[in-house]
Amino acid sequence: MPAFTAINVEPEENVDEEIDNTREIQIDEALKRFQTALKLHAQGPKHYEDASLAYDSLFESEIFRYPESATDFERAERHSDSRHVGLDPPFSQPLDVVQGDIDGSGSSLPQTLYLAYKNHGHFALDKIKNSVKSQGGDAASTLEQKKLIAGAEKALYEFGAALDFDPSDAELWRRAARVGAYLSSARINRYCLEAAIELDDDPAVEEVEPPSLAEGFAGEQLKKQLDVLSDHLALSHPIMVPFLKRSIPGRLQKHLDPYPFLPNPTESLALPRLSAAHDGQTSERLLINVSVPSWAELGMAIVLSVAAGGISGAAVILDLPEIPDVDDDDDAQKLAKRPKSELPGQSKVAQRSSETKPAAQSKDEQGISPKDCSADNGNMADDMRGERSVSVPSRKRSQSAVGLLDGGDEEVVDQKRSKRIRRRETAGEVMDTNMQYATQLQPFQAADQNLFQMTRNVVENLGVTDRDTLDRLAEVLDSCACSTRTAKLERPAMTDLRDSLTKFDEDSTRVFLNKKEAPSVGLSSFLEHSKPGSQTRPEMPMFHETKGLKAFVQNVNDNWVGIQDIAFEWVNHACATYLTSKWPDAMKIAMVQVISHLDEDIWNRMQYELQYRASAENPDETFAMVDRMVQMLFELHLDVYDRITNPDSAVDLCIRMETKGRLGRWFTFASQMSRDRPDSAGNSLSIRFLWSAIFAVKSTEGVSRDHVLQCWKSLRDRLGEDQEEIDIRLPNNAIMPEVSAHAADREISKLTTMDFFHGLFQNDLSDPVSVIESLEPVLNPSSVHTVKRHSGSPEAMILDGESATPAIGHDELPISETANQGLRDLWKFLLGTSTELRLFLWNRLGEAYSAIDYTTKRFSCLLKSIEMVVADFEQESYLTIPAKARRPLFLNMLKFLDELLIKALSMALNDASAFDIVDDDHLRSSMSTLAKLCCILHVSCMYEDEVRVGMKQNLSNGPIFQAYLNRIREMQVRNWSLLYTMFKAGSAQDKSDLSTPESDFADYLAAVHQVLGLRKFCKSSNKVFLKMMRVELLKQDLNDNWEDYLGQVLYDLYGLKLGVGLGEVQDHGCPPEKLERRNTTALVERVSVLANRMPMKDLLKSDLKTTIEHMQQAIGQTKSSQQFIQNLRIFNQTLQRPIPPLRLYEALKGNISIDAVTVSSPDSALAKHRWFFLLGMIAFTKFKGVDLNRRQTPGATDDLRIGATFLRQQLQFTPDQWDAWFRLAECFDYELDESVLWTADKMNKERAELVKYQRSAIHCYTLALSQSRHTLPDALGETVDDIHDLYHKFGMRMYASSREPFAMEPFHHSEHKRFIILESGVESKDLYSQMEDYKVWKYAAGLFRRAMEVKPKQWQNPYMVAKCVWKMYQKPPTSLDHRDRRDRPTMQAVIDALEKAVEVVSALPKPRHGQDPVLEPHYKIVSIMHKLVMRGDMSPQEAAEVLKRQPYALQEGEYAEISEPEDWDPYVIKTLGHLREKDRSNWQHRIIMRHARILFDENSEEQGYVQAMAAFGVLRESMLTKTMVMNVWKCDAERPGRHHVYTEQYVRFVVKLLIVMKDRTNFEALLRRLRKKGADFYHFTDLWQTCCIAYLRLIRQAYHISPVLEDDFKAVSPEEFDIIASRISDWSSNSSSSHPVLSALQETIELKKLNAGLMKAGAIDDLISDCYTALYIELGKSLPGPAVSTLIAEREQARLRQDARQSDKVSESKPANQLSSLLNPQSHENSGAEGGAGDAAPASMEGAQRPRKTGIRRADILRKAEQAVLRAQEGPKPASAKSRGSVSSGKTPAADEEKEEGGANDDSRSDDGVPDDDIEMRDEEAEGDLSSASGSVHDSADDESDLSDAPPEDVLDEDEAQQLMFPNLTRRSVDSARNEESNDDDSSTAESEVEDADEDEEDEEEGDDDEEEEMGEVGDAGEAEE
Repeated sequence: MPAFTAINVEPEENVDEEIDNTREIQIDEALKRFQTALKLHAQGPKHYEDASLAYDSLFESEIFRYPESATDFERAERHSDSRHVGLDPPFSQPLDVVQGDIDGSGSSLPQTLYLAYKNHGHFALDKIKNSVKSQGGDAASTLEQKKLIAGAEKALYEFGAALDFDPSDAELWRRAARVGAYLSSARINRYCLEAAIELDDDPAVEEVEPPSLAEGFAGEQLKKQLDVLSDHLALSHPIMVPFLKRSIPGRLQKHLDPYPFLPNPTESLALPRLSAAHDGQTSERLLINVSVPSWAELGMAIVLSVAAGGISGAAVILDLPEIPDVDDDDDAQKLAKRPKSELPGQSKVAQRSSETKPAAQSKDEQGISPKDCSADNGNMADDMRGERSVSVPSRKRSQSAVGLLDGGDEEVVDQKRSKRIRRRETAGEVMDTNMQYATQLQPFQAADQNLFQMTRNVVENLGVTDRDTLDRLAEVLDSCACSTRTAKLERPAMTDLRDSLTKFDEDSTRVFLNKKEAPSVGLSSFLEHSKPGSQTRPEMPMFHETKGLKAFVQNVNDNWVGIQDIAFEWVNHACATYLTSKWPDAMKIAMVQVISHLDEDIWNRMQYELQYRASAENPDETFAMVDRMVQMLFELHLDVYDRITNPDSAVDLCIRMETKGRLGRWFTFASQMSRDRPDSAGNSLSIRFLWSAIFAVKSTEGVSRDHVLQCWKSLRDRLGEDQEEIDIRLPNNAIMPEVSAHAADREISKLTTMDFFHGLFQNDLSDPVSVIESLEPVLNPSSVHTVKRHSGSPEAMILDGESATPAIGHDELPISETANQGLRDLWKFLLGTSTELRLFLWNRLGEAYSAIDYTTKRFSCLLKSIEMVVADFEQESYLTIPAKARRPLFLNMLKFLDELLIKALSMALNDASAFDIVDDDHLRSSMSTLAKLCCILHVSCMYEDEVRVGMKQNLSNGPIFQAYLNRIREMQVRNWSLLYTMFKAGSAQDKSDLSTPESDFADYLAAVHQVLGLRKFCKSSNKVFLKMMRVELLKQDLNDNWEDYLGQVLYDLYGLKLGVGLGEVQDHGCPPEKLERRNTTALVERVSVLANRMPMKDLLKSDLKTTIEHMQQAIGQTKSSQQFIQNLRIFNQTLQRPIPPLRLYEALKGNISIDAVTVSSPDSALAKHRWFFLLGMIAFTKFKGVDLNRRQTPGATDDLRIGATFLRQQLQFTPDQWDAWFRLAECFDYELDESVLWTADKMNKERAELVKYQRSAIHCYTLALSQSRHTLPDALGETVDDIHDLYHKFGMRMYASSREPFAMEPFHHSEHKRFIILESGVESKDLYSQMEDYKVWKYAAGLFRRAMEVKPKQWQNPYMVAKCVWKMYQKPPTSLDHRDRRDRPTMQAVIDALEKAVEVVSALPKPRHGQDPVLEPHYKIVSIMHKLVMRGDMSPQEAAEVLKRQPYALQEGEYAEISEPEDWDPYVIKTLGHLREKDRSNWQHRIIMRHARILFDENSEEQGYVQAMAAFGVLRESMLTKTMVMNVWKCDAERPGRHHVYTEQYVRFVVKLLIVMKDRTNFEALLRRLRKKGADFYHFTDLWQTCCIAYLRLIRQAYHISPVLEDDFKAVSPEEFDIIASRISDWSSNSSSSHPVLSALQETIELKKLNAGLMKAGAIDDLISDCYTALYIELGKSLPGPAVSTLIAEREQARLRQDARQSDKVSESKPANQLSSLLNPQSHENSGAEGGAGDAAPASMEGAQRPRKTGIRRADILRKAEQAVLRAQEGPKPASAKSRGSVSSGKTPAADEEKEEGGANDDSRSDDGVPDDDIEMRDEEAEGDLSSASGSVHDSADDESDLSDAPPEDVLDEDEAQQLMFPNLTRRSVDSARNEESNDDDSSTAESEVEDADEDEEDEEEGDDDEEEEMGEVGDAGEAEE
C-alpha cells in the first residue's frame, strides 16, 4: 500500500521537477508542419495552394510567438516606440527571461526558424516564376503587377528573417540581393552581396581566397555592380582582389544569376519610369504634404499652400505620415503577434508616406520647438518626442540587443513556470529591492531628519508659534522614515514642485529659467499686471493633435474636396474643442493664420450655410454650428486685435487696419446671429457676446471710461439676475479667459482704481516720498497710523519707525479704521489681483525706500514680498486651480521667490543695518515663511534622492531640465542661508532663548552643510553658503567639533584638508577656488591652533602641511618696511659680534634682550599667531626628518635655509619669542654640522665661515635662554621638551666649540679691537675679555645639569657633565684664576660624575634584538680610570675597585687584586675587550684605539718592535685592512667633525707603528689612501707632510742612502754625464739588473708622483739626487762601452763637418738685389738683423758656439734619474728599432735617411751604437709628466690616451713613420716645455693622476674586511710577483 501524500502540500525539494516539456513538443509540432509544407512545395505548381495553406499553418505555430523568435529588427522597432516605454520607469530594462535549455530544444529552435523563413521565401519566388510562365505574353509587364511585386517584397522579408537566425548562408545572401535588385533597390543588392563575401574574412589581410562557390558568385556580382557605380574606392578593398585578378569560367557563368526570370533594373543607372496612372493622378489633384500628423501642421500646410499657389479649384489630396489609431490601446496583444509585411494593395500615397517618415522624423528632431508639442500622452508630437528620447538598439547582433524584453514577453515566459515559483521570486525581488533602496536612502534621510529637527527647535525657541509652520516641519520629519517620500506629499505647492520634475515640461520651465526683464514703469504695466492670471484658469484637457485626423484625411482623399472646404471643416473641428480643451501654441498660431488668410472664404461659407440651411437635413443643428463658429471667430479676432494694438506691439499699421476691418465684420455678423438666436438656445452664447462686445467697445477710439464702466456694471447686474451662477471658461482666449460675475467685478475694480495707479506711475521715482505715502497704506496698512486732531485740523499719517508721540488732544488710530472708500477699493482690488501685480507694487515701494537710503526698510519690503508669495500658495485662488493648469503659475511664483531671495540674502549678508527696523513679530513671520519655503523646496531633494538610488528616472536629461534642477538647488542654498541670518538676528534680539548660541549655530550650519553636501550642490549659488559658513565659523569661539565643520568648508571651497577632526572630509563635488590673501589671513589663527596641537613629525605627514603650504603661496612674500629692515640689520649685527663672557652669565638670569623696533604691517597679524614660526618649523623639521647620523650622503640644505629665513621673519615681528631664537640657533648648528660632517675641507680651508656659524648659534642660544626666563611657568610646562633641548644643545654647542676641530676659535676675538688714546700714544685693547676653555666647560656643565633637572633619564646630559668635569680636572691649576682654582673639581667629583652617567645609561630599557647597548659612558669611565692611573693620581687597585662596581665589570664585579703596576695594563685590556664584545656592530673605534695605545705608548721612547707589532695587530684585526683602508665609523653619540679629528690622530699613530716596524709596503698603501682621501682628514696638509717625511726617512734607513754633502758632479762635463746616464738607463732597462739604490730611487720617484705638488718637493728631490748620485758613482763608470773621451772627440768632429756644409750652402745662395737697399733703407736699429749680415747670422752663431761649462745642474740629475726609473719600468728594448714597446729609441725616418746617405748625423750617436739620449730623454720626461701615475711602486703602466698628441715615432709602423712630414716637430715642442718645467724644483702634475693611478686598489678597498682576509694570500702573492 503506498504511503499517504497530501494533495495540498507542495514539497520544497521537488522544485527541479516542475519543468514541463511544452517547449519541446511545440518545436516538434512545428517541424512536422514544416515537413508537410516542404513536401507540398516540392510537388510542383499544382500543389502550390496546399503548400500555401501549409506554410500559413506553420507560421501559426507557438514557436513563432517566443520572445527569442523575434528578429533583431523587430525588437529594435518595438523598443523604439515610446508607447511601449513607461513615462517614469523605475528600473532599467531587464533582459529576456528565457527558460533553461534542459532538453536541448534551444539549439534546434533557431535552425527551425531559419529553415521555415528561407523555404517560405523560395516558395514566394517560385509562385512568381509560375505566374510569369502561366500568363505568357510580355513578361516585363507581368512582373510590374502589384501582386507580384508584393510577393517579391514578401520573399525579401522572409530571406531577411532567415538570415537573422543564420547569417552565414552566403547563397541566401546572394538570392536576397537578387530580389532586392528586382525591386529596384541597389542599396539592398549591394549590402547583401557585401555580406556574402565578408562572412569569415579579415579585411586586414591583403589578399584572400573565396572559400565557397557561392561567395565567388557573389564577388563577381558585386564587382559588376561596383563597375556600374564606378566605385573605384570599393574595388580597391583587399577583399575584392581575388575577383579582380580572376574571373568566373564560362561554364559557371550561367549559374551566376539565381533568378534569371526576374528583371534587374540595377544593371544600369537609368531612372525608373513612372507609371501613367501615377502621372495622371498627380496632374488631376492638388497634393498637400504634411510632415507631422497633427491638426496644427495640417492648418499650417493649408496656409502655406494658399500663400504659395493661391486658391485652386482642384481637388486636394493630403499626404501625411502614418497616423496612429488613437482608440486602439491593446498594445500587448499586438506585440504578441508575429509582425506581418505590408499588404500589396496599399495606395501609392500611403507608400510615399511610409517612405517619407524617416525624413519627417529627422526634420522634427532638428526644427520642431518644444512649443509645437502637446503635453498629453496621446499626442502624436509627444509620441515622436518620446521615440527620440529612447535609444534605439543597433542592428548588430549582441546579447544586449537580444536581451531587450517587453511586458508581453515576460508574461509569456511566466506562464511556463509554476505560479508558486513566480510568486516566491517576485516577493523576494521586491523585498530585496525595497531593502536596498532603504539602505541607500538612509544617509540622506538621517541628514534631513537632523536638519529639520534642529530647525524646528530653533524656531520654537525663537518664539514662532505658527501651527502651519510646525506642522510642515513635522511632516518632513515624518517622511524621513519612508522610502517613497515624494509619493506621500499632499500640500499643493509641494506636489506642484514634484510634478514639475516628474512630469517635466520644457515650455513652462523656460518661463522660470528666463532672465528677468526690467518691467516698464507706466500705466501699461499696471494694465498688464491687472489682467486675470493663470491662477484663475480651470484645468482643461490638452487638445489632441491626432484625434479624428485620420478619418478627416481619409474623407478628403476619398472625395473631391477643395481647399476652401478643407479650411472650413478644419475650423469647424477646432470650434468643437474651443471650450473643452486647451490648444497648444502651435494650434493657436495655425488657427490665427487660417482665419486670417482664408477669412473671406470662411465668411462666404458661413453665409452659404445660413442661406441654404433650410435644405439641410437638420436646419437647427446647422444654425447652431454656424452660431458657435461665428462667436468663436469673433472672440478670436478680438483677441488678435487686442494683442497687435498693445502698446508694446510693433505690428505695422496696415495690418492693424486690416485686422480691425475683419473684427468689425465679424462683430456685425455676431450681432446678427445674437438677434436671430432662438430662445431655446440658452444664454451662454449671449453672455459671451455681451462680454466680447464690451471689449470691442473698449477698443473703439473715443469711448469714455465711464461708458465702459457702466457697461461692465450692467453686465454684472445681468449676471446676477440668473439663478444659476454663470462661470464660462475660455481656455483659448487670452483677453477674456473667464466670463463670470467675479471677473466682472475685477474689471470694474480695475477701472475704479485706474486713477490711483495712473498717479502712482506718473510720479515715477523723482518723488520717492510720495510713492511711499501712496503705497505704504495700501500694501502694509498695519504699519500705518493716523493722528486725529480734535481741533478739526486734517489728519496726519504716521508710518512705523517714526518716533512721533501723539500730543495732547490727538488720537492715534490705525489706518484700517480711518480709511476712506477709495483706499478700501484699493484693498479689495489687490485681494483679487495676481501675485505678480502685488509683487510689482512691493518692489516699487522698496525702490522708493532705497532712493532715500532707508535700506533696512527696503530689506523689510523684500521679506514682506517673500511672505506674500509663499502665502499665495495657500490662497483659495491658487488651490482651486487644477494641478496641471497651475504649473506655469507655480513656476512663475518660484521665479519671483528666487529673485527676492537673491536680493534679500545679499542685503542680510552685506548690510549691517538690514535688521534694524525688523521687529520680533516681523522676524518671526519671516522665519516662519522661510521655514515653509524650505519644506517646499526640499521636495526636489527627495526626488533627486529617489533618482539617485534608482527608484525613479529623470524624464529628461536635457540642458533645460538640468538648468531647472540647478536653479532649484540655488534657491535652496539661498533660502537656508537667509534663514540662518534670521536665526542669528533673532538670537541677538532675545539672547535668553538659546543657552549656547554659538555652538548651536555652528551645529546648525554643519547640519545644513551635510544636507547640501551629500547631494553635491552646496557649491550652488556661487558657494554663498560655504562662504557664509566660513565667515561665521571664524567669528565664533573654539567650539566642539569646529575642526570638522571648518575642515569640510575649506575642502569644499579651496580643496584644502586640515587632516584633523573626528572623520574624513567628504567629497561634495565642489570645484576648488583660488585661495586669495584676504581669505587666507583670516584662516591663519585657526590653522595655527591646529598645527600647534599636533606634533611636528605628525604634521609633516598630515594634510595640514599641504594646506599650510597652499596658504603661504596665497599670502605671498612678506613686504618689507623700514622697521622690518631695521630689525634685520640689528639682528645681523648682533649675531656677528664677539661673545662676551658676561653676556652668557646674564642670560641665565634673563637680563639679555635685543634692541628691536615694533613693526606695524599687514603681516603683523600673521606673526601674532606665530605663522612664520610655524612655516620655519615645518621646513626645519623636514630637514631634521633624516638624522645626520643616519644619512649616508650629504643632504640638501634648502629646507634648512628656508626654515631659518622664516624664523628670522618671525623674530623681526616678535623679537622676544624664545623658541624662535632657539630654533634659529638649531638652524645654525645644523648648518655647521652639515659643513663638517661629510668632509674636512671647510675645517682645513674655510674656518672663518665655521666660526661665523658658531657665534651666530651661541648668540641665538643666549637670547633664547634669556627670553625663556620671562616665559610663564604654564607655557613652559607645555614645552618641557623644548626647554630641555635648549639647555642640552646650548651646552653641546659650548663644549663642541671648545674642542677640536673648532678649538675655542668662536671665543677668540682678537680681530675686534678698540683703540684708547693715552698720553704715550694710541693703544689697542680687546673689546671684551676672551673666554677661557675652563670657563666654557664650566658653563656647559651648568647647562647640562639644568637639562638633567628637566629630564633625569636622558643619559647624554650626565655623560657630558662627566666629560666637562674631567676636562676641568685636567686643566693645570697654574693657568686658572683664584676662583677657578678654588672651585676646581676633585678626582672624586670626576668619579661621581662618571658613575652617575653609567647609572643613568644602565637604567635605560634593554635594547631590542640586533641593537647594541649604549657603551659611551662605560668606555669613558674605563678610559679616565686608566688616565688617572697613568697620571699617578690614583693607584691601580683603587681604579680597579671603581671599575668592578660598574655593570660591565669583568667577571661580574669579582674582586681583582692588582699589586704591581705591570698588572694594570692587562686588566684594562681585558676590560676593554669585554666592552668590545658588547659592540657587535664594531662602531666603537675608540675602544680599539685605546687598546692599541696601551700596547704601544707613542709618547714613550722605550717602545720597540714587539709593542708596535702587537698594537698593529690589534688595529689590523678590526680597523685596518690589508690595503691600509681605515674602517672608522661615526658613532651616534659622536659630535659632527670629531670623526676627521680621530682619523688624523689614528693615522699619526699608525705612521709611528709603521716606522718602528719599518713596513714600507703598508706605509706606501697608507700614503696612497691618505693622498686620495684627503678630504677625510683634519689638518690634512700637515699630516701629509709629516707622513712623507717619515716615509723618506724610512727609505733612507732601509736602503742605506746617505745624504750627499758635496757636489760630486763639479768636475763632470755634460757630454760625459749624458753618455754615462744613457748607459745607466740602458742598464736599468734590463730585467736582470738590480741594485738597492735603484729600488730606493724607484720608490722615491713614485712618492714624488703621488705627492703631485701638495708638499714642497725639496726633501723628495734630495733623496732622488742622492740615490742617482750613488748609482752614478757606484755603477756608472763600470758599465761596458767605449771610452768616454773617444766618443766625445768623434762627436766634436762630426759637428765641425756639419758646420762646414752649412757655411757652403750659405755662400752658394743667390746674391741680394741691389735695389733692395734703395727701396728698403736700413736704420741703425735693424741694420744688424736684416740684409746680408742678417743672413749670415745663423752660420756665424753655429760656428762660434760657446763651449759648455763643466758641472751638472740639479734639474739634469733629476731628469736623468726619472728617465732611468722609467726605462727600468719599461723593460729591455727590443732588437728592432721599430718596436712599439720602447719609448727610448732615438730613430726617426729622417735619421735613417741621413744614415743611408752617409750624412753628418753620426755625431749624435756614440761609438757603440748607442744614440745620444739628450733629446730622447726630454721626450720621455715630457711623456712621463703627461702620463698618469702608475698603480704601485713596481707598476709603471700608462693608461693615458694618446689621441690628443702626436704619436711618438717608435710606436709607429714603418709606413706610418714615413708619412710624417715633420717627425721631430712634436718631440721638440715637448722637449722645450720639459726644459722649462725642469727648472722648477717644485714642478708637479695634477692631483687627478694619483686618483687615476689607484683605480686598481679601489675595488679591493671597498670590500669587506672578511673578504680581504680570505683573499690575503692571493694579494700577497700578487705583490710579490709585481
